[in-house]
This record gives sequence, structure tokens and C-alpha cells, in this order.
Amino acid sequence: MEIKTRRAEVKDFDALYELGCQTPEFKVSSNNEFMEPEEFVAAIENPSGTLLLAEVDGKVVGFIYANRQDLEQAHRAAWACLVYLAVRPEFRKNGVAQVLYDSCVADLKKHNITNIYAWANSESDGSILKFMEKNGFSEGHKYVWMDKKI
Repeated sequence: MEIKTRRAEVKDFDALYELGCQTPEFKVSSNNEFMEPEEFVAAIENPSGTLLLAEVDGKVVGFIYANRQDLEQAHRAAWACLVYLAVRPEFRKNGVAQVLYDSCVADLKKHNITNIYAWANSESDGSILKFMEKNGFSEGHKYVWMDKKI
């Protein structure tokens, strides 16, 4: 299986957004399944973002998004936040996530990023935590997401 990566474009929105909505690990809010469509378009167009997609035989099978201008770490110019990493269930355990991650890190290095951090849903099956640990991440503090509509 040949996995190709490329920078996502707005024309890829439908396939990427559908995958995001179908990824239960992204559901942190009790009110929303995934980010708002407009927010996702902004991520695709973000000049300080790295949003790459993976294709197999022309089909979108995954994506990764890292923000190089994270407001949480604004004082640390060399930091990026790995926001999303998604792979279609039928393509998991085939190296897609690793190819996406490696391509993302290479792009981040081109922008002089030296550190990356991420949030991972610990209520999932644990595969994302294992993937992150395999790639050198170490577990930090645990937090609970809380929200409500007002």
C-alpha cells in the first residue's frame, strides 16, 4: 500500500470534515462532536498551521493538524501543538499515522519548531496514547474537559 501525503486544501474539506466527525476520539465536548465547520476551514487555511492529509489510491484515509502559532504557548516561538491526528478505522495499523506524523514533524522543522505537545483522549482504546509514547511523547498532567452551552 502506497501512502501519499500532501498539504490539505479547502477542496478537501468534505472528506476531511467527515473523517473528523467520525473519529470518536475527537469528542471532548459533551455538546459538540468535532470543531465547527468554519473553524475547520480556518485550520485548513491557517498560514501558521500544518494540515496534511494521507491518501491511498486517491482516497483520503487520514489527516494531521499542528498549529505553529499556539496561543497557549505564545511565549515559546519554537513550540507547536499537535491538534488532530485521524486515520480511517479500516486503514489503522498500516503505517498511515506514522507517515502523517513524520511528514508533519518534517514540515514543523522547516519552520524552526523544536518542540511539540499534544492532547490525547485517554478514554479511547489507548491506541493514540501508545502511538504518542512510541514517538517520544511522555505523559504530563491529567485534566478534565468541562463545557456547557450558554
